[in-house]
Amino acid sequence: MGQPLLLVRRGQARVRSLLIVAVAATMTLALLSGVRTADAQAYEPDASETAPAGDAMVPERSAVPGGVVPDSAATRAMPSSAAHAHAPSQDEVDQFADRIIEELGTLELLDQLAVFDRGRVVSFDSFASSMMRFISGPKRIDGHPPAFTYLDMTYRPERYMDRAVIYVKKKVIRGRIARVIEEAGREQLQQLRTDPRRALTPEQEAEFQRRVDERLYRFMEYGVISPVLLRDPAVADLMDEMSRDLLRTARAVEEISGAMSLLNPERLKSRLMLLPPPSGDYHDRWHTIDELAAASFDDPEYIGIPAELRADLTTAWRSFATSWGRSDADGVHRAATRLADLLHQVNEDPDIYPSTTRLELESWYFGNRHMTWVWLFYAVALVPLTLFVAFRWPGAYWVGLGLFAVAVLGHTAAFAIRWYISDRFPNSNMFEAVTTAAWMGSVGAIFLELVARKTAMKNLFALAASVSGAVALMCAHFLPVSLTPAISNRMPILHDVWLYIHTNVIIFSYMLIAMAAATSIGYLLLRLLGAKADYARGGGAGTLIGMGAASMSELSPRKPSAPAVLDGATMILLELAFVLLWAGTIMGAIWADHSWGRPWGWDPKEVFALVSFLVFVILVHVRLKTRDKGLWTAWLALFGCGVMVFNWIVINFIISGLHSYA
Repeated sequence: MGQPLLLVRRGQARVRSLLIVAVAATMTLALLSGVRTADAQAYEPDASETAPAGDAMVPERSAVPGGVVPDSAATRAMPSSAAHAHAPSQDEVDQFADRIIEELGTLELLDQLAVFDRGRVVSFDSFASSMMRFISGPKRIDGHPPAFTYLDMTYRPERYMDRAVIYVKKKVIRGRIARVIEEAGREQLQQLRTDPRRALTPEQEAEFQRRVDERLYRFMEYGVISPVLLRDPAVADLMDEMSRDLLRTARAVEEISGAMSLLNPERLKSRLMLLPPPSGDYHDRWHTIDELAAASFDDPEYIGIPAELRADLTTAWRSFATSWGRSDADGVHRAATRLADLLHQVNEDPDIYPSTTRLELESWYFGNRHMTWVWLFYAVALVPLTLFVAFRWPGAYWVGLGLFAVAVLGHTAAFAIRWYISDRFPNSNMFEAVTTAAWMGSVGAIFLELVARKTAMKNLFALAASVSGAVALMCAHFLPVSLTPAISNRMPILHDVWLYIHTNVIIFSYMLIAMAAATSIGYLLLRLLGAKADYARGGGAGTLIGMGAASMSELSPRKPSAPAVLDGATMILLELAFVLLWAGTIMGAIWADHSWGRPWGWDPKEVFALVSFLVFVILVHVRLKTRDKGLWTAWLALFGCGVMVFNWIVINFIISGLHSYA
């Protein structure tokens, strides 16, 4: 390891060094460019991030000229100006949005408001983002923030009567819906051809077909569709058929139906529980301001609110709703300013109404993509860390560790912010499990780097943690539908001390397994490049702990080779993961006995947790008996990682069981 991995002449080594530096600079620039790209998609969405809604899908807004086209799924697939007769034009909407968002900063004022949502008190921005995920998924309608779209759907619902706003996640479902609409279009055109009173000219027919095809193409591409299309009898029959397929399509249909139900102004208003309990009791119900306005003055629910404050709240709220419906940005801003002041006067108890600092921090956290963009720092750190493994450059080592430390600090900040705003340790859903496990792996890598700082294995743990951390945070960043970042309440069964013991031990072991897979890949690449079959003679984690900071060369009667060093790092990670996986499984059985009355029930997640453990039991025994120990260790480490990923992904998202909440 003191020389380049591939022994070449000194002149060739210098040329290769220059090439590596050039590649590293190119990768760094590309990653920095990726920061700008990710930021542009998050805050100035382009076609890949913005849902093209309704009429925005085609240039023209008018119906097919001439002829009368009956109302059907096919004709609804073509934009209709009649549906928007009373709706503001897109230019008017954009001007109103610019005033609200950019010039007046009204949405920032609303961030100071708290909303009670599904058992939690959250900021208005995170509430709106959560609600819009149920409707439009990860797409931003017209590129506007979710808070704006939520209020616009509530107070100008006519704009969304025939707009593509319902998100359909699975492309298979999109294809089946599109085929039904396309078939209805062909039948409609055939009827028009046979009816001379309503026949279209060839040009009109071509225009009709073009618009239908374009709108269906955009539905397949972006996944958003108009609620009018989903209500068509032919599509409704298809949805009813798919709802009976419990294994493949029922869940997707349930999500679409839920989005359709939520896309109702009265439902949206009923979710805006902005009024804290006037009684001051933490356990009392929050209310909407509409409920306050409709209640009598002697209603015991609101007896704690002074009459003057109650009148001011009702007036400000009505002014807000009326101004929004008229696209009066200044009126909306004045009413929002007044509401931000009045609502804090209803109940100022910090145990009930969160501080402005916490609400603004929560909005900032959600507005900045939950800080999952930290994956870029892990990815950039990989460049110098890899250069040190290949060439043993001291400068690359320190630069790599510095960048890795920056990534860990950013990751720790994201972890701490989520803990603070959720008021619980973040490990209660898949998003939190993945991101928290990656954080644990990175912190563990720092500890291992300190222990192994004077061995030939130094840098490898930071390298492995950078790989696994980058992959985990990329999944959280680019798969917001599968790994939902919304903060939810912990299920009652999870209110147990064993949650902090069993769950955290298991996810930490999972991340160590992923890190071991990274070093195993490095070992296999060396073998592929012709390195000799070598392995670590020393005994992994136990030997490292016993040696303290002694040199890795003491583990072997000769200077260790690159494969031996990678194999040693793999064994350290696998041994730690093996112990934690065993301990976590036993603790899970104790928790199951405490919660469900039995320690083991052959639940799918329990079974594959056991399978993961058995893989590493096999690895330990195979290593004792086989001759090519390094090769078998690397392959079994990768196989064990595959089983772990299967357990985390397939079992959680496809196969339901008692652990479906985890």
